[in-house]
Amino acid sequence: MARRTPGILLGLVMALSIVGTTFASSCANVSRAPAPCGFTCTSVVVVGNWVWLPSLANVGFPANELPPFWGFIPPGTPDSQRLSAPGAHGNYTDMFTLSLLGHSAYCLKGVNADRSHGVVSGCE
Repeated sequence: MARRTPGILLGLVMALSIVGTTFASSCANVSRAPAPCGFTCTSVVVVGNWVWLPSLANVGFPANELPPFWGFIPPGTPDSQRLSAPGAHGNYTDMFTLSLLGHSAYCLKGVNADRSHGVVSGCE
């Protein structure tokens, strides 16, 4: 058992590092500190390409449905243009698609074309 412990620990460290990498590419940033105004913002809070989601209640989104974290605004999207975010007229995909998944195998190869299971959005 003593010989297996280092291998188990190494496997655990590797698994946790992969999980951290996966969360890093999420479109929601749950580790960033909240906006200074918290849930009482009087205008939409945009910092760089991130919007404090609870502040969207000021533009008509239902306040009880907005999670307490930052959401990413991809450059060139209608949301980016409406909120005048940096790169509002740019686009990560060189205008190929509005979706960050637009160049993925999921979208290009028609994976799950009948939309019967798994992720069913993101290919705009």
